[in-house]
Amino acid sequence: MTLSESLERSIFKTRGPLDPVNDSAVYVPRPELEPLLRAAQATMVDAYLAVLSSRQTGKTTLLYQLRHRLRPRGLGVALIDLAVVRDQSGEHLYTYVAGALRSELSAHLPRGAEKKDAALPTNPIEFRRFLLDLARQVRPPRIVILMDEVEAVPEKSSDAFFGTVRNIFSSRRKEDEAAFEKYLLVLCGGRELHRLTGGPNSPLNIAERIYLKDFSVTGVLALTANFPRAGIAAPPDTAQWVYDQTHGHPYLTQKLCALIERARPAAITPAVIETAAAEILRSDDHLEKMLLQIESDPPIREQLKPIVAGQAIPFSRLNAALARLELLGAIRDVGQCAVRNPIFAAAFRRHYGIPDAPPKPVAAPKRWGRIHLLIFAVIVLLINLPFLAVYTSDILLAPRAVNLPVKLNDLGASAIVRYDPILRANSAESNQVRVEVESAAPISVTFRKDAAPDLLLEGTAQRDLKPPASQEKFAITLNQSGLGAIPYNPFNPQTERRKAELVFAPPGQSQPAQSVPLDFRVDFYSGFVISALLSLASAVTFIVGLLGNLQKIRETLEKLIKPNQG
Repeated sequence: MTLSESLERSIFKTRGPLDPVNDSAVYVPRPELEPLLRAAQATMVDAYLAVLSSRQTGKTTLLYQLRHRLRPRGLGVALIDLAVVRDQSGEHLYTYVAGALRSELSAHLPRGAEKKDAALPTNPIEFRRFLLDLARQVRPPRIVILMDEVEAVPEKSSDAFFGTVRNIFSSRRKEDEAAFEKYLLVLCGGRELHRLTGGPNSPLNIAERIYLKDFSVTGVLALTANFPRAGIAAPPDTAQWVYDQTHGHPYLTQKLCALIERARPAAITPAVIETAAAEILRSDDHLEKMLLQIESDPPIREQLKPIVAGQAIPFSRLNAALARLELLGAIRDVGQCAVRNPIFAAAFRRHYGIPDAPPKPVAAPKRWGRIHLLIFAVIVLLINLPFLAVYTSDILLAPRAVNLPVKLNDLGASAIVRYDPILRANSAESNQVRVEVESAAPISVTFRKDAAPDLLLEGTAQRDLKPPASQEKFAITLNQSGLGAIPYNPFNPQTERRKAELVFAPPGQSQPAQSVPLDFRVDFYSGFVISALLSLASAVTFIVGLLGNLQKIRETLEKLIKPNQG
């Protein structure tokens, strides 16, 4: 069998995106697909989406899967590969994107609406008009535009192009341009996308970022389960052995499996996997391109060297060099900066001549310290139990919806107040207080928070409701700067509360006719997580300590029992 025939028949895929149907056996489900599906099917578009990751990590495959899942549900979906516009003029950019959109959405256009010879836009103004007309013509209520290789948009054209995209997003609530609400854009890119993150027209200013993660061990198992199809025995530990080399990097995992498939061993062993990893280190296009890109960018090259050498550097995407290294695929976030996987680490050490770090000896705990550790674990566990009990009662098991009927007798009206009584600290998501009123005359409702100055209200505090039936919504959040600094304190497990009220009165009247109190409980989720982790660690430490001291406990009990028997 020739090499080309072997590659053609290979189970594992190392080139190009995976087809949702033909390559389903080697497709690893990505958790990042779920938020994309939810956003595409939501009734409103609150933000566009940006999928960020390095080369050959499954971005285009993810877009293929998204299109495959959405089209049967009747949504308009257009996948546009912007790689073809690299180094092209702005005129060609707009013409290409518009033509691709019209072609991809042709099935959803009224008969006769698609005209192959119709003029295509060549500038931002024409492109904006084209998108508005297209949205008005397309029948489905949602048009999902998947833009792949976004960083390929020429720098000289990117500001105007993405400025138009941003304008479409901000104009979607205008009455005469409501058709723009149909659009949901999913931008997909990698290393060079950092140049689009600055400036007022950056597409990422209106996009929720989704960073594509590597496979878990379970994901690797979905791939290694294919080895028996090639007549290769794969022990249960095969997935873990592969993961130990690749840390789930999509390309490296597929490549490692493909090399093993090509070698055709009778069974997989750690030595077989190490041989395949060594072959990648000898020659691999992906590694070679990464090293060339690093060498062409001195700031990230100098930033990478100490990371490879094992220096502890805190990870932050606010550091431009670290952000580029992440999108290049060289490092990952583990709190500190870490090389993405052992194969990359070995390649970088060879490239820079950095020796392997010697393993640090792990000192065994002294026997005399075990009993003290056991006592300490019990104390920590007991201290945290009241905090966990209060949190469980007041937050986890508490009702998440209050429906409060109100009789406004002085106003000849009635109302229902609906709200979530749980406010999460350090969360940008707002709580909604909804007021539904039935009345014969206009009524004014005012949200007062005098007793809770750290509550932030979006919009005006006073709203006017018209008869006979009307409703209003107050969106509130907690002040981020103040609450974020409150420390975890298990010695004071009481739940924090915030008080507010709704005041109902005729419009223009200074004295309230009736007020309705609102009682909120503050969910310090970070405190709960800390307490739960400490309790879990203490419980594990207690069990381990108990097992380690069984002999000493038995001897102590024997000493106590023998005198009593005597």
